[in-house]
This record gives sequence, C-alpha cells and structure tokens, in this order.
Amino acid sequence: MKQVLLGVCFLMLATSVLAQNFLSATLNDRYYSAYAGVGFASYRGELKHNGSFQNEVSNYTVGTEVRLLSKLSARVELSRYSIRGHDKHAPDSSFAKQRNLSFESTNYEATVQGVFYLRKYRGVYHKRWGLDPYLAIGIGTTFISPQAKLGETYFNLYELKTEDKEYSRLTLIIPAAAGLKWKLNSNVNFITEIAYRYTFSDYLDDVSGNFPESYPDATTEILSNRKDEIGVINEEAYAQLTAGNARGESNNKDAYLFLNLKLEIFLSKDMFKPKPKPSKRQ
Repeated sequence: MKQVLLGVCFLMLATSVLAQNFLSATLNDRYYSAYAGVGFASYRGELKHNGSFQNEVSNYTVGTEVRLLSKLSARVELSRYSIRGHDKHAPDSSFAKQRNLSFESTNYEATVQGVFYLRKYRGVYHKRWGLDPYLAIGIGTTFISPQAKLGETYFNLYELKTEDKEYSRLTLIIPAAAGLKWKLNSNVNFITEIAYRYTFSDYLDDVSGNFPESYPDATTEILSNRKDEIGVINEEAYAQLTAGNARGESNNKDAYLFLNLKLEIFLSKDMFKPKPKPSKRQ
C-alpha cells in the first residue's frame, strides 16, 4: 500500500510540473500537443497461454505532450483497457487445463512518461520530420476489476476473495513504449506504438497464491476451484488442486501490452496562421 501511495503522490507532483510546462510552452520554441487513439491489448499472467493480442479493439487512450528539449518530451496519458485470460487455451491435459480458471477485466490507468526521440527537433513543429521514431518510459498506476462468469452472471472476483486474501485494486506500473510518428500535415501526426506495462501486482487475473482452506459460500468455492466443471483430464493435476496447494505463481508479477494507433494534433498558438512556403532549395 505504501508503494501505491508513493506512486500516486509522485504522479500528482509530476502532473503539476508538466502542467506548468504546458502553460509556458507558447512562450518559447517548444510545442505542446494532444492525442487520442485506440488499440489492442494483451495480458501476461497465470491465465495467459498464447502470445497474441485480442482481436477486438480493447484500449482507448487520450494524452497530452510537451517538448522539453531537442530529443526529449514529457507526456501525461490516460487509458481504459480490457484484458482477459482462460485456462481453456492451455495445452491439453496440462495442469492449467485442469485448473480451468478464467477472468475478464476492464481497467483504467494513468501514466507520466518521458519520450526520447531518436532525431533532433527541427526547431519549429510544422517543419518536423516526416517519420519520427521514439522510445518512452515512465511511472503510473492502474485500477483493476477482475471478473469471472458463472452461468450467465458475472461475479467480481476481488469481492469474493477466491484465495481468502484481500488485495489492492490500485497498483503501480512501469510503462515502456516504442513508437513511430508519421506526419500527415503541418498540424497532425499518425502514431503507431507498441507499449508494455510491468505491474507491481500479481492479481490482475485474481490468481496468485494457494487455494484457501475453507470458503464462505458455494459461489466463492466454485469460482476459486473450477476443476470439476470439466471432469478429470489430468489425474495428477486434479489431485493437486486442493486446499493449501498452489493456485498460481506468486513470484511472477502480471503485465500487459498495448498495440496502439493514435492521432496527434499540435496546439501551438500559431497553428491557425498561414505557414511560410518552403524554399525551393529545401
């Protein structure tokens, strides 16, 4: 919990500092911009058994960015994303296949990131590079809401305490990304980006520790241990999936990824003024 509070305080302080930069950006050669985008998400954890991104659009992002130095920008970003995982995709007769757990979650995140460009800024935003590659890293927080379906009803797993343990739904994350900005016109960029989020939680999927010794009700028991829903397909695994034994791998933290497509618009004070025509020598 101390890590979460520290991260939130840092995020608020960094946001305040960046806000001052945004307000002063028009007083010098810096620019600031706003962007929005959609993308595809993929989660990494106990219930992930393939490396693919989800087929449907599962991430929505908005953000703002300010240029600080020739190769350095700072940005604040907010996202809503959905992730899921299913043991049914595990190899046949494996421990995970017999465990038969699943989850879905719609989460929110806020991050502050430093953006490092591989090419120097050309001094005026509308004369920027046609292709502008970059790397980004920062700090942030995400709010998780793992659920599972039983029959036709979704249950909040974090409320049921399926491992007889209460965990924080708010966790620190370390965001890292690599992207490419494509200049569409003097005021607009198209951005392609792949982003990775390392989290300080192992409960994005509600699976981490051991099966509890007892359950408060039948619903919690069924959603905690679902091996009987598919019968015995692995006798050794079936025998291990009992009270006190491992349900997940607490040593490995969960993570998630984004593949994003964004549109960025530059908000310079002269964005609506006519731009000087380029010289024929350029």
